[in-house]
Amino acid sequence: MKYFRAIGIDLLVFAVAGVAVAQVGQGQAAATRVPAEPKGSPQMEKLLRAFEGAWTIKEKFAPDASSPNGATAEGQIAWRAGPGKFSAIEEYRSKRESAEVTGLGVFWWDEAAQGYRTIWCESTNPGGCISFKNVAHWEGPQLTLVEDYEVNGKKVIFKEVFGDIAPNAFTQTLYGGEAGKELKVDQIIQATKVTRGSTK
Repeated sequence: MKYFRAIGIDLLVFAVAGVAVAQVGQGQAAATRVPAEPKGSPQMEKLLRAFEGAWTIKEKFAPDASSPNGATAEGQIAWRAGPGKFSAIEEYRSKRESAEVTGLGVFWWDEAAQGYRTIWCESTNPGGCISFKNVAHWEGPQLTLVEDYEVNGKKVIFKEVFGDIAPNAFTQTLYGGEAGKELKVDQIIQATKVTRGSTK
């Protein structure tokens, strides 16, 4: 009787071990069926290579009603990858006299439009954010966005150009004006990369 009981126990252990091995094998097979994590596009990699990191900025503003002689400001910009590196996030902070302005931008690649979609949110905009209908794209070494909209029945053009892009600096120039006329420079941002150990 003990002999048959021992054989029965051995068979039960063997069966349980077999089921466990089968389950491990199924788990490994399931793991191999998990789709690979998607990778960011080469276009997003290019954008992040150009701008990712922390930057100090110096700004010049064209004369306007509130500043007849123009104005200057200083601040910081930080660029970083968004979730999955499928987007880029820009955080902006600047102090112009006693006023502090903050902003947040999000860029992502639109394959169908062959350009970067952009949303810009700023503390001076009561509407919250602007979702640009046109895309930004590379024109040689420069990244350019041109947007048109209507103000008081007139078509107005906004143009933004990221130029002089180098590993430790870039220049961001913002233009504006009525469509069909020469655009005027509204703002120039000179950015310098913050390096490790910098006191800026």
